[in-house]
Amino acid sequence: MKSAKIFLIGMYLHLALSIAVPIGILGIQEWNTTSIGMLFLYFIVIGAVQLIGWICVGMAASAYLKGNLAALQKGWILLKLGSLPFYVINFLYSFLVWFSLVGASRGILIFLVPIPIIITCLMIFQSGWVGVCYIMLLRKQPENRGRPGSFHYILQLLPVLDVISTVILLATFHTGFQARPSESMRG
Repeated sequence: MKSAKIFLIGMYLHLALSIAVPIGILGIQEWNTTSIGMLFLYFIVIGAVQLIGWICVGMAASAYLKGNLAALQKGWILLKLGSLPFYVINFLYSFLVWFSLVGASRGILIFLVPIPIIITCLMIFQSGWVGVCYIMLLRKQPENRGRPGSFHYILQLLPVLDVISTVILLATFHTGFQARPSESMRG
């Protein structure tokens, strides 16, 4: 799924700007055209990444309706495993920055803390829907050794649990992820 790749690239662009824009603005002594432009660019990228995320969800639903398990699987693995560094760096950086901002403002800026959390959770939710579409199609496949439990639908939409669910599903239903015995060992 090309939309998954574009969404993942957008997530990392968002992260890079999340780091660069505040540092750039803090380096400027006063608000000017450059600082306002950087902030404006940052907000445009946030909106674009969210829009691309929802387009990715729509493309996953389309792949589900077409029965395209391979495309869904590729997009799902890319988004769930390829975004792990994004979420780790995003969490660590955001914790540091927001802890510092709230502390420096003596709690006045605490009302802003939910904004980046909501943006990040929406990205998890969007990539989770790709996983939900994949699981729905996987459950329809007759050749599987059983079916994934329906609780994986919920797990795909929750932070951290989505990665655990992904690893479990890959180990159970994705033969490329499992260690397979060589032909000579089968006897």
